[in-house]
Amino acid sequence: MKGEYLFQVRSKRIRFSFRIHRNITVIKGDSATGKTTLLTMMYEYLRSGRESGYSVNTEADYFVYLRDEVGRDWTEVLFPMSNKIIFIEENNNFIFSKEFAEFVKRSGNYFVFVNRAPLRMLPYSIHEVYEIAIDGQHADLQESWHTLRELYSNFPMPEYNRMENVLTEDSNSGFEFFSSVFWKSMVTSAGGNSNIPEKIDKTGDGDLLVIADGAAFGAIMEDCIETLENHDNKRITLWLPESFEYLILKSGIISTPELDMILESIPDYADSKQYISWEQFFTDLLIHLTKDTLFPYSKHHLGKYYMTGMCKQQVIKEFPEAIRENLL
Repeated sequence: MKGEYLFQVRSKRIRFSFRIHRNITVIKGDSATGKTTLLTMMYEYLRSGRESGYSVNTEADYFVYLRDEVGRDWTEVLFPMSNKIIFIEENNNFIFSKEFAEFVKRSGNYFVFVNRAPLRMLPYSIHEVYEIAIDGQHADLQESWHTLRELYSNFPMPEYNRMENVLTEDSNSGFEFFSSVFWKSMVTSAGGNSNIPEKIDKTGDGDLLVIADGAAFGAIMEDCIETLENHDNKRITLWLPESFEYLILKSGIISTPELDMILESIPDYADSKQYISWEQFFTDLLIHLTKDTLFPYSKHHLGKYYMTGMCKQQVIKEFPEAIRENLL
């Protein structure tokens, strides 16, 4: 499944408007914030259409899973589905199982989880974790408008961080590149995103910059935030670009009409049946675009071309300004 989908869900008094961009979306938030109301409205519209008193406008084929039906469990209901956006209510504990994670990875569907607990079995983007926000009361219509607001859009950025230590998720090509760029710092690898909270605790004295792939970091964010709150003796900040490969693709090192089109509309190209996260998509895309060139990309070892001064400067332009200034 590909594409970006707009949903407009409405009753006489409440309206929800939001877009689904990727194959995994998480809606969090406390009780009484509208999560259950949204799913109930969508579910009742599927059952009864306009007679439900609700309306759902979307071009997507969707399904709402509230709970197991009598005599049927989730596998019987969901396994036959394809090319749907499946909304799943919290308190369905099967979403934490390995079997369900494997289904998500191979099914080709999009999934929207209304769930407060992180889904550690699944790689999802920090940009697809939301809370429901009230967008204001429209007096002329007497409607309460609700939207989805990114929960982690304002995570700490590296202003005033001296970057004496740099911790990277990657242990291969990305680590080689960042070790070269941050040559004044002590650069270490976490050996995977799930190890980052523990590695933060073990990092020595001095300010720390953590670099990880935001495209698959959503489930790790809460652990990271909790870890950061336990360190008040030094500055620890996060930089979470989509992925190292995305930085290269955005940098202009490779310039083709095909790449320009893809970067302008990534949801139309990143097939959820083939890629569980955009991190994988960007890696395959970079390998594909460079395989017949003099500078083929490998995730395991970074070629000399990407370590030249020209290439490094192009990629560094994609860094946040605060990091670039600290590199001078």
